[in-house]
Amino acid sequence: MPLIIDTTDTLDARFFMKNDSFDTINNSLPLIAPRQLHSSEILCVNDENFSEYVLPAHPEADGILLTTSRTGAALRFADCAPVMLWGKKWVMILHSGYKGTVLNISGLGLGLVKKKMGDYAVKAARAWIGPCIGKEHYCRDIADEWTQKGVQSFGGKNFDVRDGKIYFDIAGEIHSQLLDGGICEENITSSGLDTFTSPQCYSYRRGDTNARMTLYVRLRP
Repeated sequence: MPLIIDTTDTLDARFFMKNDSFDTINNSLPLIAPRQLHSSEILCVNDENFSEYVLPAHPEADGILLTTSRTGAALRFADCAPVMLWGKKWVMILHSGYKGTVLNISGLGLGLVKKKMGDYAVKAARAWIGPCIGKEHYCRDIADEWTQKGVQSFGGKNFDVRDGKIYFDIAGEIHSQLLDGGICEENITSSGLDTFTSPQCYSYRRGDTNARMTLYVRLRP
């Protein structure tokens, strides 16, 4: 069974892991499923423009801010972190892998919410950080350009140098970014699952180069 994040009167959010069936998704709704590029691009989808983004359209983005109940939205994952932010009448989902975390897609997403809905929307928001590769298993070569960007952008407690490699805590850094963006500590939940070691998860670094997990959300009418 998929991991149920929220199924209230206003929101239906599910995370589909290894071997989960998609039968619980409302297939009568159109779906937005962008082409993910490890970017910081976030689609803003509402009642007026949703038809521009639904399948078979394939816009390039790694985040979706949804303020309409007329479509569902989904992103795919295998080691990168799924992040969900939500409040009254809105939900945002983000694909925050290493590069997305370096680019601070979570902080940018909260900035977008603040711009469109005000400070209180961020202060009252809830956040969920899903399964992603753990800090003991995500390492990069020191000389790599993006590694150096990570050293500059990650907080000191969220990376470690060992044996000529740098190990990064992606979930830990996202948590810090959410706090910096204005989310209250008590409103942040983390799954704690390491995709590299969990049999419930697909992991790109463990060899799952094609299979993906899926975060699906929809606002209820």
